[in-house]
Amino acid sequence: MVLSVAIITLNEEKNIKKCIESVKDISDDIVVVDSFSSDRTCEIAEKLGAKLVKRAFDDFSSQKNFAVSNCKYDWILSLDADEIVSDELKDEIKKLDLKNTEFSGFLIKRKNIYLGTPVKVWYPDWKLRLFKKSKGNWVGKIHEKVKVYGKVGKLKGEIIHFTYNSVLEHFEKTIKFGREYAKISYLSYYGNRKLMRLTIKTMLMISPFWTFFKNYILKSGFKDGTRGLIISYSALLDRVIRYSLLWEAEEKREESKNNETNFELNKF
Repeated sequence: MVLSVAIITLNEEKNIKKCIESVKDISDDIVVVDSFSSDRTCEIAEKLGAKLVKRAFDDFSSQKNFAVSNCKYDWILSLDADEIVSDELKDEIKKLDLKNTEFSGFLIKRKNIYLGTPVKVWYPDWKLRLFKKSKGNWVGKIHEKVKVYGKVGKLKGEIIHFTYNSVLEHFEKTIKFGREYAKISYLSYYGNRKLMRLTIKTMLMISPFWTFFKNYILKSGFKDGTRGLIISYSALLDRVIRYSLLWEAEEKREESKNNETNFELNKF
């Protein structure tokens, strides 16, 4: 197969073995870019025959694009360390004529396993993960995605994603991503104070409740029982964190302006 696999890691010793083993029979070029793990991630990856490259983490898109740049083939299958390729997807990829296909990339369904159980609220979670690096790249600092120039097809097989080991881990990441989103949004709105204030107020009132409704009702989170309820509450919390932190930063900026002091963007 003229296919490379790109994986980024940080302390993934519990997951990396399953991830690499799931793709060994569809690629002879498995690239792991590690952000200086303190566990056995690098040791395991090298023992399994992966090409290991270390790079300090800055953001997800940059890290994944760096991994892609270290791949020797044009076609890339990009995976996270907590994901594996299903047997059905492997068989489907083997049958693809990647040298002659009209497509520049393929969307793949992702089956998300939450606390040991597949959940409907996150399914089908379509991701563009198989693509030509000459036609596409990763974009976005948070919730990154692949942007491809050209036609995109769909595959039937699935990527299996093992999401969180505990509710605590889930909510810790919700807070982390909410803070990062707030910081990026603040910088993007920084030149337009009026628009920022209007956007923050409106989104803080509407977005958390709409997001809960969308996940729990429209995406059938209620069919997942308590897991679906927790996931929907987490999505609501994410929006509360985003816009509350944006509001706080704007209030501090106005306060520093009124007191004739220098405003510095504090870490969210």
